[in-house]
Amino acid sequence: MRYRLEQRIHTLAHNYLELMPDDQPGFSVEGVTLSPWQVNRDDGCRAHPYWLATWEIEAENRWKAWRLFWDKLTVIAPRISLVSQCYIDYIHQPLLILREGYDTAFLVYVHEHKGVGLTFAEDELKALRFFLESSQVPDEFFWYWNDATNATGYTSKLVLMLVAVEALVNKSTPKGKPDKDWDKLVQILGPELKKEFWGEEKNSHNALRHRLAHGRYFGPEHGGVNYVDRLHKRIVTYLNQAVLGENLISESVVNPQRHPFAGEYVGHSFIRALEVDELRLVSVMSDMNSDCEFTKYERIVDQNLTDTY
Repeated sequence: MRYRLEQRIHTLAHNYLELMPDDQPGFSVEGVTLSPWQVNRDDGCRAHPYWLATWEIEAENRWKAWRLFWDKLTVIAPRISLVSQCYIDYIHQPLLILREGYDTAFLVYVHEHKGVGLTFAEDELKALRFFLESSQVPDEFFWYWNDATNATGYTSKLVLMLVAVEALVNKSTPKGKPDKDWDKLVQILGPELKKEFWGEEKNSHNALRHRLAHGRYFGPEHGGVNYVDRLHKRIVTYLNQAVLGENLISESVVNPQRHPFAGEYVGHSFIRALEVDELRLVSVMSDMNSDCEFTKYERIVDQNLTDTY
């Protein structure tokens, strides 16, 4: 089956190139076309903070096509970020997959929204006063944890959180170089998560913390696991139980480490055009309103499509 895939890319780089046929805006690398996001034909490259990546591929199904497309973008996007010296993100952006011969497309839609606040009341004030008066938790932990909370990228956030954990378990030695309190690390993380991040004695080479700190990035075995969420929960539980002595920091917050610029609603569905012939990501996302509803497209619920598209 042949698929056309379209992915929105959020970036502050302005794509001035016009290297496509008929002097159309954009350029092509590794078989992927990268063009400015144009809602209207006369939109320049500065009109929207997005690019459009387009690729066609023969694949067994939409999931395989999607994975192969993202394998391409995983290689291309970070290099664009380097040479453009700009922010770039495609993982949290809309995607459209159209199978040849079909009048329906598979859409992953994203609607950005401002971060939702959390209550700061008596418990939070009590915890704040405790941390200001107590020296049990070093300043370095708070500095790194604040940096992690402010970070938007998953990897950067996780690495900063792991450094914050190290600040919690560092202990002084006669030689001056700090050592780790391994028993405390297990107390904080639990044996399973400690092993995943730091490994075991004489067997830490493939542990996740060591991979990220030494330029090896995530491996296939780390897919589908939200390490940020798991680590955050362990830290909050540890602080409540072992430091504060009571549950002053809520352990039931949904999406903790709230950020004003990193919120989005994400969903997916099959869609069909009502008024236009072509299914194009730019047109679809331009039609979507703040409630993630459409006027020019309809959602399709079809188990056969779900199973075979």
